[in-house]
Amino acid sequence: MAEKSEIDWAKITKLQDAANEYTEEKLKKALVFDPKDVACKAKMIREIYDEDLGTIRFAMLSYNDLQEIVAKHADNQERSVQILFRQLAPASKGLTVDDVRAMPYEVVVRLLVKLQGEGSFFYRKPQATPQTSKNGST
Repeated sequence: MAEKSEIDWAKITKLQDAANEYTEEKLKKALVFDPKDVACKAKMIREIYDEDLGTIRFAMLSYNDLQEIVAKHADNQERSVQILFRQLAPASKGLTVDDVRAMPYEVVVRLLVKLQGEGSFFYRKPQATPQTSKNGST
């Protein structure tokens, strides 16, 4: 008959500590900021989905792109058109600024809002809307 052995809790604790230390080291290495990597990833074509418009393909604006738009266009509406054009053009060959201007206003607004939120370089959790209690207060 085989003997029953007891669990060696000290050994298990030691293994768990070693696994946690390994995980922490991997996380530290994974979270090292690499400016060249960020610049490279910013140029990649990204996709987000909109229930009405479908899959939206776009690229991020660089700091230089934004500075150029601000310097060349004083009007905020024209800046918005230029921003949207520069974000959509890399993923939509042949797109012109006039094509963006020809889009319905609500589509332009939806795209700008969508790209600013979900299309951000940093992931943003959707903001929860305040819940009202039964007596009507928040």
